[in-house]
Amino acid sequence: MSRVLFDLDSRHSYNKLYPAYETIYKTLDNSNDAQIPKYINSSDLMIMKKALENIRIITNTANRNLVDLENELVERAAELGNNDAVSILAFEAILDNDRDSSDKIHAKKLIAQLLKIKHPLTTKMSGDLCLKNSLSEQAEDFYQKFLELEKDTFLSSEVYTILGKLYFEKPELIQSKQFFTKAIRTGPLDKVVTAHYYLGQIYAQDDLLKSRYHFELCASQGFKESFQQLGFMELNYFKNVTKAKEWFKLGVELQDLNCIIGLFDCFIRLKEWRNAYRSSQQLEGNLDESSLKHFKESREKTIKLLAENYMPPKKQFQAIEEYSRGNLSKPNMKQENDRWSI
Repeated sequence: MSRVLFDLDSRHSYNKLYPAYETIYKTLDNSNDAQIPKYINSSDLMIMKKALENIRIITNTANRNLVDLENELVERAAELGNNDAVSILAFEAILDNDRDSSDKIHAKKLIAQLLKIKHPLTTKMSGDLCLKNSLSEQAEDFYQKFLELEKDTFLSSEVYTILGKLYFEKPELIQSKQFFTKAIRTGPLDKVVTAHYYLGQIYAQDDLLKSRYHFELCASQGFKESFQQLGFMELNYFKNVTKAKEWFKLGVELQDLNCIIGLFDCFIRLKEWRNAYRSSQQLEGNLDESSLKHFKESREKTIKLLAENYMPPKKQFQAIEEYSRGNLSKPNMKQENDRWSI
């Protein structure tokens, strides 16, 4: 928690904030008004909320009581006049289908007032709302206005990433690359993994070393999709089968089926027939019908090569039985001997 608060530029240590956390937490289940220490202001409450949110994201857990505490901190900050808190609550009211029309009308008035004074978070969240409703042009307009207000904050890093995605989809890759690069410059690594991933894809067109660099940064943060990219890049372009295999193995641990396909390709090239067969069986059991068909069609030659070099024990015994009955030609004993290293 202390490190998270430091990253958020908190003016108070955890020890000074803890009494406020405890006081507000104890009033969650009753109507009593928490007596917040006088040295805690509305901005401190929002930092306390953000700290809990960051820990929830980092640990990938959601304790209901702590989520309630997050919400209560926002409520308290709004009561003290914090515009960020007011903005968050106003947008929540608009998006909540259970809120009555009067709440929504009041929320829209608050948002209009905040936009009038060029409140940064309200401007950014207006862009988010437009994007949620597939209004890309309006969203981009709000995001550009936000960047006129804030250019070098964690929040601006998030906006640069969103704009990078929008331009990537157009596709206007030069502009997209510029936005993703700005996102990386203004945000910590764990918050800009998506920007690195997109840059990896963009640079894959003409600069594989830069592409690999960005994908490796993604992989360092456990970004699932980066492992298959690195694996196939090492396999097909840098011709490093051993390194490719290691990337694919890491991806398989994250249950990426594309990495099993990559491992199959590696095992074929390394002539590890038994492992290649096992990978093919994994794919048989996990790929949907369409994906399995594509796998078999795109690797018809290598699957045939596998069949020529490896026969699973069960099929070997069946072939020997059939031969002993006179139903088949003599089994391929070279293949069988190779299997047992004879």
